Amino acid sequence: MTVQVKAWMTGSPISIEPGASALAAFDAMVDRGVRHLPVVDARRRVVGILSIDDLRAALPVEVCLRRPPTPAERSSIRDVTVGELMTHAPEVVRAETRLEDAAQRMADRRIGALPVVDGGGRLEGILSETDVLNAVATMLWTDRVRERRGEDRELDALVEALRAERERLQRELEASGRDEASLYAQSRESGLDAEERAADVTGARVAESLHALAERRLASIERALARAEDGKLAGCERCGGPIAAARRRALPDTELCIACARAGEA
Repeated sequence: MTVQVKAWMTGSPISIEPGASALAAFDAMVDRGVRHLPVVDARRRVVGILSIDDLRAALPVEVCLRRPPTPAERSSIRDVTVGELMTHAPEVVRAETRLEDAAQRMADRRIGALPVVDGGGRLEGILSETDVLNAVATMLWTDRVRERRGEDRELDALVEALRAERERLQRELEASGRDEASLYAQSRESGLDAEERAADVTGARVAESLHALAERRLASIERALARAEDGKLAGCERCGGPIAAARRRALPDTELCIACARAGEA
């Protein structure tokens, strides 16, 4: 499976314009905890990139992401602009570029980050060294898991288990539907007092709630089995790594592994 830059880049990154002050760039880096800022023009086209190392090399103050500059330091660098310090016409990649190719380019040119642009050169994301390292670590971990657990056999067993659960749920839903209808009819026709009828109705409503939960579970299993037929059940839609069998049993139709799901929530 080919892994593309878009699977690991940071989308919609913070950027800055060349006419902005270097102080504003420094503040943005400290605030966001980033080491690189794409520099864009009024149309969001990438015209440069500014790194924390550029600031350290050029500014006459201590540049540290762990602390903002003092008032005196701020005054001394207020007139320096981003355009004076940035790397002009930087290396860029497209979201569809293979991650392997982007990483090789970064290594060959000793680049800490690559702006990701669309066909018009407009900023879409940024791929940093940290993103690449996270991708490599994830893919290495994925390979070890596949070797250790015999992923194909485990997936086949999971599919069989889901099919068996689907059959059980279908039978139970059919039977519970009949029971609910019977319970309501008996409650209406019985000579029970109001309190007893209320208890019967409450029981029917609980049964209805369980019925609805079973229907949702069945729908989730149906979607998972459809994905299995298309050969898409095993892999995470974002990173391409495996989805653990335990997670798949709990959430049959999930499209993301736990790491990517947590990243999305964050």
